[in-house]
Amino acid sequence: MLRARVDRHKCIGAGNCITLAPSAFDWLAGEYGKAEVVGPETIEDELLLAAATACPTSAIVVEEVEDLLPWQLRGKAGPSRRVLKTFMFTDIVGSTNLVEVLGDEAWETLLRWHDATLRELFASHLGEEVSSTGDGFFVGFDSPEQALTAAVAIQRRLAEHRAKNGFAPQIRIGLHASDATQTGAQFTGKGVHEAARIAAMALGGEILASAATVADSQVSTSGARSVMLKGLSEPMEVVAVDWR
Repeated sequence: MLRARVDRHKCIGAGNCITLAPSAFDWLAGEYGKAEVVGPETIEDELLLAAATACPTSAIVVEEVEDLLPWQLRGKAGPSRRVLKTFMFTDIVGSTNLVEVLGDEAWETLLRWHDATLRELFASHLGEEVSSTGDGFFVGFDSPEQALTAAVAIQRRLAEHRAKNGFAPQIRIGLHASDATQTGAQFTGKGVHEAARIAAMALGGEILASAATVADSQVSTSGARSVMLKGLSEPMEVVAVDWR
């Protein structure tokens, strides 16, 4: 069994992976000329390897599940089941430009701080990290309220750091409550794709959520607006969460 990820700093937008395996790779929203992994399970391992090999800068990393470390394998075995979760996707806005401006060493220092800060807040709000995308996270929560309070805490922590130290990266956050198929520690299904697409539409410093996710919450939000999420046929209502 194989899984893939894209090193966004090596990706130059050649598009070979998308041409060879359009159901497994797509263009990354908000980052012109970058690819992302959207559905590696939709193709055979041989085609996934071929798409990775076709990348001129070796930006696609393919890993054997058996070669992963024990903590990465935790919970992968076992039967599938349907669960109700609130999914969060985070992403550093303009990460490629930041690398260029800061340089590799400073970027790595910033990224370590970013990862440690967000992981601390995920844990304190009972969120479980599903995966890391290099400059963002996919996290599952048992309730919308946990996810909302975690998202607000993240943006406030970044704002505090920015005020005290002069800089913190702009992060977009997307939230969506949905049922999904859970196999071990992994989640699949339409709801996961919807959550990722909502996050991709968010601006830097914004928390964007499906309207249904915040329906029973006391948080202040903008008025709902109807949007078309990439790859989906039906519109969805989304709101911006006021975290200030």
